[in-house]
Amino acid sequence: MSRPALRFWGWALGVAAGIAVGAALLLPYEALGLRSEAERERAWLLTVWTAGVLTLLFGLSARLGAARGVGVREVLEAGSVREAMESRRRAERTEVARGFDVWVMTVGGLLIGIYFAGWILLTR
Repeated sequence: MSRPALRFWGWALGVAAGIAVGAALLLPYEALGLRSEAERERAWLLTVWTAGVLTLLFGLSARLGAARGVGVREVLEAGSVREAMESRRRAERTEVARGFDVWVMTVGGLLIGIYFAGWILLTR
């Protein structure tokens, strides 16, 4: 695996684990009236699940929002629709924020994975 791929997955896993641990430590159990261990575990699972789904949907919305068509100006400047589309693809490949949406969706997927792992471990 290449170094950028390791960095991508390492950061995504680190952020997902940080959110899961932060939810376990910072959730105001007493203020919510959660007294038993089972109630606290369910609250933590619900928090991790919700964070994962919302993060996944946020990344998907960024992915869908980034898709844009080719305008008349681009076609006229490039000379053809095909050249304008190729020019747009080349420009999108060089964008600085490229891949952030995928990273956010990955964090959401990992959070959902942490939820299922926690659910399996806590229901035994």
